[in-house]
Amino acid sequence: MNLRLWDSVAGIPARWAGVLAGALVLTATQGASGGAEHRNEIFLSVSAQSGRGKVRCGVYQRGGWLKRTVKNSSASFQGTVATCRFADLQPGTYAVGAYQDENSNGKFDRNWAGLPKEPWCVSRGPRGTVGPPSFDAAMFTVGEGTVRLHCAAR
Repeated sequence: MNLRLWDSVAGIPARWAGVLAGALVLTATQGASGGAEHRNEIFLSVSAQSGRGKVRCGVYQRGGWLKRTVKNSSASFQGTVATCRFADLQPGTYAVGAYQDENSNGKFDRNWAGLPKEPWCVSRGPRGTVGPPSFDAAMFTVGEGTVRLHCAAR
């Protein structure tokens, strides 16, 4: 086998081209995030009447409220409480929602009229009178550090 050290990319030996490419990707990644890691996290404890199934949780921003999550998490019950964790969030305004997936099918089950069949909750505990609660009713701020929230799925 003839190994040629000067198989090159722009005159750079091949073995160093890979190292250089890796360094450029690392630098670009750090530059895109400002070089700072976000150690912000949210813990959402969800209590339910039973410990059946799992809890599925999502973090939302205003524009994607209850449609498009920023981050997802799921947790198993310890008794009748399950805690979802969301890490490395940018500082900002968010809301969280959760439901108890009682039958563990990975879906938020609804009846024929579109109403929830499984227990659910959102941050700060509001319930919509007609339809889901608003983002404004459920929102909270994430700064640097940890935010701990609790909601009761019903």
